[in-house]
Amino acid sequence: MAPGLFWGILLILLGLAIILRVLFDIHIFGVFFALFIIFIGISMLVGRNWMFRPHQTTGNDVIFDDRTFSETPHDGTEYNVIFGKSTYDFRNAVPANDNPLRIKINTIFGSTTVRISKDKAVRIKSDAVFGSSVMPDGNTVAFGSIGYATDSVSVGNNYLFIEAPVIFGSLRFVEE
Repeated sequence: MAPGLFWGILLILLGLAIILRVLFDIHIFGVFFALFIIFIGISMLVGRNWMFRPHQTTGNDVIFDDRTFSETPHDGTEYNVIFGKSTYDFRNAVPANDNPLRIKINTIFGSTTVRISKDKAVRIKSDAVFGSSVMPDGNTVAFGSIGYATDSVSVGNNYLFIEAPVIFGSLRFVEE
């Protein structure tokens, strides 16, 4: 960001803060401090400087964007949806070597839809914090943990395991 642009925006915000304080007795610096603390928290959750690269989707991360994934995931794949919307199609995901195929989908301030097959063994574990996690059978949780498993999971270890924490967002699983 150019220094002139930074200082211009800062002076405009300072002027607006003074006007709001005089006219409406709004403590705008307190509000800015609270927003700054929220910004720091989000930056810690994201783990990198996402503010200067908005609308950029890299690899398995969806940040301020909308994306659909249809490729077959590998064991240990992790997906992140942060301030975005994403759809995952795991109907063709097949575990290999009689071991579970493990996938993790993190949803933070976003919306995620996961499509799974009715005919395949699937186990889901979701932890929600001020969010919504809806399982294929209609069960839902807003704060806490929820699980789901198809009947064919108990037969063997060859199943799809999805771990899906959701924080201030929505997560929905759809059987097709």
